[in-house]
Amino acid sequence: MSVDVDYTKYWRLRAFPFDNVPDPRFYVPCSQHDAAHRWLSYGVQTGKGLLLLTGDVGCGKTLLSRRLIVGLLPARYDVALVANPALSPSELLDEVLSQFGLGRMRSKGRRLQTLNERLQSNAQRGISSVLIVDEAQAIESAKGFEDLRLLTNFQLNDCFLLTIVLIGQPELRRRVAGIPQLNQRIAVRAHIGPFTAEETTSYIVARMRSVTERTDVFTKEAMAGIYEQSKGIGRLINALCDQCLFAGAIESVTQIDDRLVERVGQVI
Repeated sequence: MSVDVDYTKYWRLRAFPFDNVPDPRFYVPCSQHDAAHRWLSYGVQTGKGLLLLTGDVGCGKTLLSRRLIVGLLPARYDVALVANPALSPSELLDEVLSQFGLGRMRSKGRRLQTLNERLQSNAQRGISSVLIVDEAQAIESAKGFEDLRLLTNFQLNDCFLLTIVLIGQPELRRRVAGIPQLNQRIAVRAHIGPFTAEETTSYIVARMRSVTERTDVFTKEAMAGIYEQSKGIGRLINALCDQCLFAGAIESVTQIDDRLVERVGQVI
């Protein structure tokens, strides 16, 4: 058959179910992700100074962070997200101000003063300030980490004015551990790893249910094969499922079975 790039028409899907973008609508609950989310939510809601979330490559850290952000109501939280912190210390501070909607200043002292004024103003209005730094293992130098630590010095007698959430790959834990003055300030720590075989099946089923009423597109054997090939890594599950759906449309199959999964897996 002839099939265009949009395989959703063939499978009668409302959207692409396995796009590798951190869309909170496609968050699928599982024990370790839910536990990490609870710990991070606790840390933010109680105004802890520094929180740390680490996870293996492709296991859903960014999606988890977006789910956290979606749950922080603008009326109660002022949230800044630094998605690419591979910057010099000066550039990193500029990016923090920019994400809080503040202009850039030449002087570091003036930058810190402006940020402090914003945090103080938020606190007076009953708004909590939150800074989320994704891919934090990419911060260029220890000085960058030190500057972030110093931002936790913005505080009142009974609370921090800013909660910082550092998110990154396992390397981030090693870098933080190598900076004792930073490591000792981490109030909440969480880690996520690959899905189990059972979680992989639940993940695929839940993603498909979000876009179709069909429950039999992927056979049980196919989902087992996807787990074996992906090792439970969410990003790889998405890529394999997406390409299986496309290949299945091209071949006019009625289901994705383990043989199709094996063929597709050999070329990605």
